[in-house]
Amino acid sequence: MNDVQKMLKDIMDKSKINQKELAKRIGVNPAQVSRWLISAEPKLIHYKKIKELYDKTAV
Repeated sequence: MNDVQKMLKDIMDKSKINQKELAKRIGVNPAQVSRWLISAEPKLIHYKKIKELYDKTAV
């Protein structure tokens, strides 16, 4: 599991949201979140949003 996958899973677990809601918060299609969870790497702009959400939930 890479860092992005871990962050996405942690965000969903701690926020109790699904992929569709996470995609909405990031501003992408739910299919994109699915691809990231499998292996794809997000663009920098999306990575920054993921990191921002992760930091908020990691408290």
